[in-house]
Amino acid sequence: AAVLLKMLVHFLETEPRVYFTRLGIEFLLPFTPIVGILLSVLIVQFFFNGHIRKGLGDLIYLIIRKRSDVPKRKMFSPLITSGVTVGLGGSAGLEAPIVMAGAAIGSNFAKALKFNYQTRTLLLASGSAAGISAIFNSPIAGVIFAFEVLLPELTISSFIPLLIASASSAVVSRFLYSGQLFYLVTEGWKMNALPYYILLGIFSGFISLYMIKSSFFLEDLLDNFKKKYAKALIGGIILCSLIFLLPPIFGEGYSTVINLLSGNIYKLLEGSIFNSMGNKDISILVFTALIIFTKVLATSLTIGSGGNGGIIAPSLFTGALTGFFLAHLMNFTGITQLNHSNFIVVGMAGVLSGVLHSPLTGIFLIAEITGGYVL
Repeated sequence: AAVLLKMLVHFLETEPRVYFTRLGIEFLLPFTPIVGILLSVLIVQFFFNGHIRKGLGDLIYLIIRKRSDVPKRKMFSPLITSGVTVGLGGSAGLEAPIVMAGAAIGSNFAKALKFNYQTRTLLLASGSAAGISAIFNSPIAGVIFAFEVLLPELTISSFIPLLIASASSAVVSRFLYSGQLFYLVTEGWKMNALPYYILLGIFSGFISLYMIKSSFFLEDLLDNFKKKYAKALIGGIILCSLIFLLPPIFGEGYSTVINLLSGNIYKLLEGSIFNSMGNKDISILVFTALIIFTKVLATSLTIGSGGNGGIIAPSLFTGALTGFFLAHLMNFTGITQLNHSNFIVVGMAGVLSGVLHSPLTGIFLIAEITGGYVL
């Protein structure tokens, strides 16, 4: 399921770009998210009775209130709607949809074999862990995510089936769709940087709080629009306007993080009005701050106006830019010299930890996807 989702997103990310470039209309690319959101709304209206619940909150509700009975349609509905949303540039992530699809596969497999509630819940959690593992090639983080976010009351004996499912998923995913999300060799942390890691942690906590509050506020605000297509159009137009002004918030944003980790920090400004301004270092600091505070707005608009996606990728993206901002600010002002890559990956872990309230998931996920175990 994860591989099919990755392939769908990759196709939708590359084909329109090639087609638009061939026709000489690549300037229209920032407006493709409207198409993705409208397609998602159409799919939900015509194939899923006009309503589809989204996010990890819905999964936790199904576990607690519905005795881990996940509807069959959730094995594929999150994949299709999130695929078209994110593939066409919606500012959200694929992680929550694949977690839901994995949970649905586990739950329905257990129902078909007439397992009891406890075993059904364990298989649901195993499917969710496998989904995270396959998307990120991170089996340990998948297991810890299941324990820490979904089912903290599971016994330690549950660790073995969770790990089997998660590891199997990572092997299958890598065999069918090879490739590492980030390639990185981090430096070991230095004692003189320790106060700045603490500062980054506090900073990440406030950014996480801002993301949570803003996300709930904007999605509640968009819920007041009862006409689904009008909401999709209005939300899509505002989202595309933000993308036009701040190109890095297009899609998941992982390409921006890869550029920052590779040391190509000024590529962040490409395609924006800030690229033509005088002092590049001041421009990049202002531009980064704007992106940090705008990404959550873009994600809320994407999901709230009818698209589908999750908050994990936006959290990683925002955390990466938060760490980069702090490191670059310290280096630019001459207060101290900090390693950009180290602070980028620690920022990713910090904001993800704050948004999901899951520090162990943040630590192990980032260690696995970046190879930054030394941190």
